[in-house]
Amino acid sequence: MTVPQRRSWQPPAGEELVARAPVSFATGAAHRVKGRRWFRDIERRDIQGDLAGWPPGPAYRLRSRVGPAVWTVLTAAFLLGLFVLTVVSGGNGPSGGSTNGGDSLGRSEDPDDEETDFPVLWAAPGTIARTLPWELDPDRRPGTDLTHLILTDRRLLVLGGLRDPREPWEEILGETDLSTIATVERRPFSVGGRDFRITFTDGSWCRLTSLEGEPLVRHLTAGGPPVSP
Repeated sequence: MTVPQRRSWQPPAGEELVARAPVSFATGAAHRVKGRRWFRDIERRDIQGDLAGWPPGPAYRLRSRVGPAVWTVLTAAFLLGLFVLTVVSGGNGPSGGSTNGGDSLGRSEDPDDEETDFPVLWAAPGTIARTLPWELDPDRRPGTDLTHLILTDRRLLVLGGLRDPREPWEEILGETDLSTIATVERRPFSVGGRDFRITFTDGSWCRLTSLEGEPLVRHLTAGGPPVSP
């Protein structure tokens, strides 16, 4: 018997598909929040246990401040050694390299939410961000699953499915009308500059990341709600 092929999701007649990309909740990049994420209310309290239907997830703590301090000392020692070597060799020491690694993040413009905390959901009770599906959290979904953000000319949808090209993702996990989106902001203080934040008209927001999200963000910038640079 022939098994029918499953088809990826397409909008109904009269609705236009604009862009789509695999997405997930972002992950902290600064030392104290690296590899971590939190879900907050407007008083900065943890709300992941209050989100309806969400399975349990990890309870993260901030990393120690010791790491950056040690790294600063080691970097200073390296630079001093490099300077001495250059002087001793008559200026013919190593050159052309940068002491700033290619992954350097620079300085955050929002340290409260990027260095000393890293909320990926900021939502008072009853707000739109609280309706986002738990499948956006890589710590909660299986490694075989993925989530996609879909932009049409009417809606923003989250779809979920299997990480298998033979079984395309097609299940709608959540959606909202474009009229509920206030702003979309790129968040450059992130690995590869891949993070972006969607703020809804009720003041709640989420921070997402995507390896392939630039077309999606660009379309929201060009044709969607007001977008911050």
